[in-house]
Amino acid sequence: MNSTGAQGSVWSTVAVIVGIVAAGTVVAGLLHEPQPDPVVIPGCEEVVQPEDLVRVNYAFVSEGDADISEVPWRFEAKAQAMTDALIAALPTGATVEPEPFAPAFGFDALAVRQSLDGYADAFGTITVGDRTGTLTVTVWLSSEPVGPCFAGVVDERSTQADGTVLDIQDSKDASRVIARATDGTRIDVNARGVLTLQQVIDIALAPGLRASTPA
Repeated sequence: MNSTGAQGSVWSTVAVIVGIVAAGTVVAGLLHEPQPDPVVIPGCEEVVQPEDLVRVNYAFVSEGDADISEVPWRFEAKAQAMTDALIAALPTGATVEPEPFAPAFGFDALAVRQSLDGYADAFGTITVGDRTGTLTVTVWLSSEPVGPCFAGVVDERSTQADGTVLDIQDSKDASRVIARATDGTRIDVNARGVLTLQQVIDIALAPGLRASTPA
């Protein structure tokens, strides 16, 4: 299953064209408009401020992303091992709801081989206790650096002991974490209406989802 929506929203595979217009700054100065305090994001050394984003265009790019022939989840054994690791990483008591007209919850090696970008997607409806919602997990390979944090997109950045960087976005009804592992694996976990932030982090850090973990 290859979810275009999930891929389009992945931050590290997006080319962000940022225009910083000096004239706007001059006009603001002439009008004596107070400049807003800079946004500070915990764990981020560099933050792109809202006023610096004059225009943002999104486009898929291949620079830094692995060629499809390099991704191990194009093989059935690795895709199945990743599916098993994902299900094992779900919280105790979680149930994957059946979807009669949708592929089974997990990673599809055939869909990866048929894709142009080597992304692997898993999407499903999850129930934990009295909460039911959607869970989307997208995995890809990239050599791109972590880069700055964008105000309004990242709430917090955390670096784990093994060097994995987590970009965290959390709200009342949704939690999203992008893990950038040192082996080049990128894991985007997006839960809506279900799972706590810690549960989303646990999935993003599951070793079995990484490219370097043997099938």
